[in-house]
Amino acid sequence: MQLVSRSEKHIRHGKATENFDHVISTISGKALDEIVRPYSSLPTLSRTPSVTVMVVNLYFSNPSVLTARGFGYLLPQSLSFEQNPERALGVVFDSDASIGQDEIPGTKVTVMLGGHWWDGWTAYPDEEQGASMAKMVLMRHLGIYEEPQAVRVGLQRNCIPQYTVGHHARMAKANHALKKFNGRLRVAGNSYNGVGLNDCVRSAKDVAMGLIKGSNETGLEFFDERNIPLSPYSMGH
Repeated sequence: MQLVSRSEKHIRHGKATENFDHVISTISGKALDEIVRPYSSLPTLSRTPSVTVMVVNLYFSNPSVLTARGFGYLLPQSLSFEQNPERALGVVFDSDASIGQDEIPGTKVTVMLGGHWWDGWTAYPDEEQGASMAKMVLMRHLGIYEEPQAVRVGLQRNCIPQYTVGHHARMAKANHALKKFNGRLRVAGNSYNGVGLNDCVRSAKDVAMGLIKGSNETGLEFFDERNIPLSPYSMGH
């Protein structure tokens, strides 16, 4: 996909070109910067790194396999490799987090692997390795030795943006750069003002309301330069 005109929003996808009055981008900031080149430039958007996460969903037929209750837990960065050889990020107790959604009794859990632990990696565990590591985490942390009835493994590449020092200032500059599109290009999603689902829903609603009002908003108004904290850390990156 490539932007071939800033003023009229011609989008080329393969060999076809389609025309749009407005574009709302929910892809990563880095991908958007690549698309708008060479007709424009949004370099500050491409400076937000992301991490890759492997998500392992496991289903146990035993509804009482968990000895602890609640949403789940995260593992602190302070853990050594010996304490966390699988490089796990945390475990979600899906059966507790989404009570009443399942018709079949049992226990569902999700194990998250990788993230910052995999920074710099160019190759990742395959599905079999991911499933094995997830089961090892459950054995060591929760004493679950039963074999799951079903396992699903998914690798989410560059899925969680990391808001490093200076993010606010960079987004303020991106807001200024997007204003050159006169409201025809707006952004929403987890690259900008929150990585969680609630953040993404809110940003999408704000952009949609801006369209309804007929304003020339960019989706990054929160980062207006007047709101940048006067800190050497936020101004120096």
